[in-house]
Amino acid sequence: MTNKRRFSRVKCIEKSIVETDSGPHDVMLHDISLKGALVEFGSSPPVREGDRLKLFFQLDHSDVVLHFEAEVVHCRENLAGVKFVEMDLDTMIHLRSLMEARTVNPEQVRHELSFLMDDE
Repeated sequence: MTNKRRFSRVKCIEKSIVETDSGPHDVMLHDISLKGALVEFGSSPPVREGDRLKLFFQLDHSDVVLHFEAEVVHCRENLAGVKFVEMDLDTMIHLRSLMEARTVNPEQVRHELSFLMDDE
């Protein structure tokens, strides 16, 4: 199977909060990219493909909270893959720094950022 991803993922095991139409839910963030994330719910996700939600998580040892508007692109068991549809500038800056710090190739993140700008 060929990997068609344009955006690399990094492990990012963080406690997070997802806000859906049914309210807030504690989730575990498994990995993240400049364009999306994989989150784990404690049980079956209260979302379906196409649903919109908000994802929040606080960076370790920091007061910085990243905020994302996202859309569910797939659900499997207790996992949901989401793509980011909106984020503020501060979140983008901190996400880029997080990605660069956790990857073996920070230049790749900078390269992917140019793809992200082209998608806009």
